[in-house]
Amino acid sequence: MKIKIKLLLLTIVSTLMLTPIFAQETLEADEHVNVLKNFVLRLNDTELATDVILSQDLLTAKNLDADLQEYLLASIDEIRINVQSKDIGKFEYINFMQAGRRETNDIDLEGIDPKQVYFVRYLKRFVFAAVIQDKKIASVTLVSKGNNQAHFVFY
Repeated sequence: MKIKIKLLLLTIVSTLMLTPIFAQETLEADEHVNVLKNFVLRLNDTELATDVILSQDLLTAKNLDADLQEYLLASIDEIRINVQSKDIGKFEYINFMQAGRRETNDIDLEGIDPKQVYFVRYLKRFVFAAVIQDKKIASVTLVSKGNNQAHFVFY
């Protein structure tokens, strides 16, 4: 009987000790999803200029050269067209760890923390993936034509 009580106490103490860790991870995940949802809403806003989205929603280097900025604007516009053609109320926002193997198989993380990688899906189909850092979009997927792997590019 004493062993059962000790095991019960050990289980309770362990649970209480781990709860703050799980709560912190859940809070961070909710924050990341909110960043992504706001980004999608802003992409869907036809009145909002792409360069405003770039400056306010994306994490970039302070001195982004003109060629990289032009390339990034074109990438955002491409995602924007894709988002605007869909009912954004039907989008799903899922973490890399929750995604199925089909979606993650084509993503090359290259050392990126999977807890920062999120997918936007529409009717079970992949729309784009993003890396969230410091409450901003740090990168979106860009597909390499060579081996069909999606790579994250940071600006």
